[in-house]
Amino acid sequence: MVAALIVDDDEPIRTMLGTIARAKGFDVDTASDGQEALEKLQSGRFDVIVLDLMMPRVNGYDVLRHIAASRPELLERVIIATAVPEREVRREITQPVFGVHIKPFELSRLITDMRLCAKAS
Repeated sequence: MVAALIVDDDEPIRTMLGTIARAKGFDVDTASDGQEALEKLQSGRFDVIVLDLMMPRVNGYDVLRHIAASRPELLERVIIATAVPEREVRREITQPVFGVHIKPFELSRLITDMRLCAKAS
């Protein structure tokens, strides 16, 4: 089974993504902010990570910097899902992630990218 970590501080979005991903066959874990995501990344193996950027405590940009410094092989498993404008995301993110989805994103496309990302890892 494909293991997914969904990281978003917006509880309804996190719950919806988790529910849909589970229904599509993913083994889902969630984190409500970047700090929780970093803790889960240390203790678990994930085939795909769906990451919001604007979160309290530790934001998604800092999560990406931590991954790049400590486990760079995970960068290719990251899909950014954010409300930050795409041109800003492209300007700010220098790490090579799998993909970027701007909210409101198309769920079917996000799930397809999650599957493709997991196959590529």
